[in-house]
Amino acid sequence: MKAGSKSLNKICIDVVSDTADVEVRWRPFFLNPSAPEEGIEKRRYYEEKFGRSRLAAIEPRLREAFRSVGLPFSLGGLTGSTMDSHRLIAWAEDVSLDAQNKLVDELFRNYFGEEKFINDPEVLVAAATKAGLDETAAKNLVADKTKYRDRVVALYDRYATGVQGVPHFIIGDEAISGAQPPEVFVEILKKYQG
Repeated sequence: MKAGSKSLNKICIDVVSDTADVEVRWRPFFLNPSAPEEGIEKRRYYEEKFGRSRLAAIEPRLREAFRSVGLPFSLGGLTGSTMDSHRLIAWAEDVSLDAQNKLVDELFRNYFGEEKFINDPEVLVAAATKAGLDETAAKNLVADKTKYRDRVVALYDRYATGVQGVPHFIIGDEAISGAQPPEVFVEILKKYQG
């Protein structure tokens, strides 16, 4: 992340923070539940999913959306199973919502901008540590594939019904799907100001 850039949730929350209490909680969703643990080339996966010409049209829009908030974007690197990152995120929520948000921001930065494979145990532990979480606890969690797995599955079963893709947001009783500019979130958050 470039100096001075912020995550989307931070941009939106800052606008309404004087008059609304906002909590961000991250819930699991599996875009590709059968994704391999060892990963596959990200660009190749997206070309197979969307088609080469559609991806060629999507990529510049994504790059510009990221650039507009000071973040890098790349389709390089690997994609694959996200279960271990979801387990780590569920554990981080038990530590604090701040820790969970910092971890998710770091994992997004790793995946979308730094071409890191977020199923690599070293990448996961480094992200947790950078987010202020205990390194030894993170290593133990990542190494034990059973820890937090049931919780991730339960959260997925509870929150993923009807979700067709990501990003997907639930604000109050409103659902928003797809990438949106910050102004869309600000308008909805203003409805819930105290």
